[in-house]
Amino acid sequence: MDWKLVFRDPLPNWISPKARITLIGDAAHPFLPTSIQGASQSMEDGVTIAACLDVAGKEKITEALRVFERIRYGRVLKAQATGVSVRDSWHKADFDRIHDDPPAVKLPREQWILGFDAEAHAYNVYADTAEELEKEEKKP
Repeated sequence: MDWKLVFRDPLPNWISPKARITLIGDAAHPFLPTSIQGASQSMEDGVTIAACLDVAGKEKITEALRVFERIRYGRVLKAQATGVSVRDSWHKADFDRIHDDPPAVKLPREQWILGFDAEAHAYNVYADTAEELEKEEKKP
């Protein structure tokens, strides 16, 4: 059987134009099952938003959502790529030879994904990220 794993490019933006609404999880960044990261990355989204809102307070909710998107976007793209590479290796695997080399189809366990503290990271980079976004908005 040939089961197709369909991939959708991530959305270019997860927040609304006025930064009052944001998408998270698969709504913003769908993952292939071969990444085994869909639920994990959704939880990282949640704790990152919570940390950003905590730092920003009620007065700067739009800033918090913009910072959230900036903090998460690059990491999510990199994590999505792991699912694509695993999918490609599995689809190209010679299953007649797997018996001789089982590790050839072993799911990689990336420490940069599994050992990451999204909450601590958000608190650590919030101020610098907010400043970076503010500078970009002031550019002509």
